[in-house]
Amino acid sequence: MAKDIKIIRSGSSGQMLTQPIGVKKATKFAEVEGMKKSLAASALSQRAVSSGLKGDAYRKEIAKAFKKA
Repeated sequence: MAKDIKIIRSGSSGQMLTQPIGVKKATKFAEVEGMKKSLAASALSQRAVSSGLKGDAYRKEIAKAFKKA
C-alpha cells in the first residue's frame, strides 16, 4: 500500500505551503545529522519552556541569549 502524500497549496497564489516540523521530527533529524544539544542550550531551552514561551516568543528568547552585547 502506497503512502497517501498530499501537497498543500495556497488557494490564492498556488504556491506550495510548508508546515514547521514538530519536536520529535526535529530530534530525529538532529540525531541523524550528528548534532547534540549542549547542557547550556538544554538548560536555556528548558527555562524558556517552563516560563510558558512558545513560537516567536520562544525563538526571540533563545536568540537574545546568543546575541553579543
